[in-house]
Amino acid sequence: MKVVILATEASGDYLGSELIKVLKRRDEIEIKGIGGELMIKQGINSWVSIKNFNAIGIYEVLIRIFKFIKIMNFIEKKIIKYKPHLIITIDSPSFSYRVVKKLQTLRNNTSFVHYVAPTVWAWKSYRAKLFSGIYDQMFTLFKFEPNFFLKYGLNTKFVGHQIFFKKVKKAKKKKIIVFLPGSRSIEIKNNMKKLRFIIEKAKSSFKNYKLFILTYNQHKNLFRNFNGLKDVKIETNLKIKEKLMREASLAVAASGSVTLELINFKTPTIVFYDTHWITKILLKLLVKVKFASMINIIYGKEIIPEFLFEKFNTNNLISKMNEFLTNEEKIREQLKHFSSFSNLMLDNQKNPSELIVKYLKI
Repeated sequence: MKVVILATEASGDYLGSELIKVLKRRDEIEIKGIGGELMIKQGINSWVSIKNFNAIGIYEVLIRIFKFIKIMNFIEKKIIKYKPHLIITIDSPSFSYRVVKKLQTLRNNTSFVHYVAPTVWAWKSYRAKLFSGIYDQMFTLFKFEPNFFLKYGLNTKFVGHQIFFKKVKKAKKKKIIVFLPGSRSIEIKNNMKKLRFIIEKAKSSFKNYKLFILTYNQHKNLFRNFNGLKDVKIETNLKIKEKLMREASLAVAASGSVTLELINFKTPTIVFYDTHWITKILLKLLVKVKFASMINIIYGKEIIPEFLFEKFNTNNLISKMNEFLTNEEKIREQLKHFSSFSNLMLDNQKNPSELIVKYLKI
């Protein structure tokens, strides 16, 4: 059986790598497609480097639209030539939808599956109908999502989030603060414009703490352009990063999938985010939910403090960091919600990747 998996961002690369581990247990399965470091370790020879998919936000994508069209055309030709029996797209809804729509001529011999539902409950609700028209199956991370697609006839199942299937060793918290500025180069550059001043202030405000920036190897050079990072260790090794995330007394993270990892590690967390001003205006106009972090959306209140756009500034972040590092009750309250949220994130404690393969009947 020939399978194509397309994952164009770090979080999708992780989900794809775990899925490949389960698929490889089956005989006579050949897997090609696009992935990052983790999927490559599982044997994928990525057709395109995921460095090419470093844009996030409406404006940022639009100014690179011709580059993305060229990449999509290249991928379309690769897939048509390969003639897969199954195509699995992971997250990246705009990219995934456009690629799969172009491949509908393969429908008689190919099944189309999407993993990680587009956030139709937050914005672009019309996507539920669009995705239902071109996909055969959908697998969701969150329990409330299937109904948005089932009403349009798409076979949709909740499988849970792979991050919460990861067995985490309980770690004693140390005097460590970790900063996670994002997973794409554009995102990191945007966030570091403000975050570098916050880190510089944190060095003098929290002298008893060791400060770390956690990033990816391909982004390490980006931090050479920012002053104020002396004595701040930049870590890219996956195992060391996970150890630091488990042991940190506080994480200051860009909004995204990494917050779910921090919840699983039971690490007190504060979230920030910024973007281009055009994207910012459009998001404020179009997004229907009050919060950015999933745990806040689920509980309808700010479990993880969020500092987005104008609220993302040195005074706000340093003040909240100080509160979390000195107020044990504040931390206990957050970690209590982390535990209850974690229990919601799997289907009867089963491995999401194994559930997907089971539902695919492979």
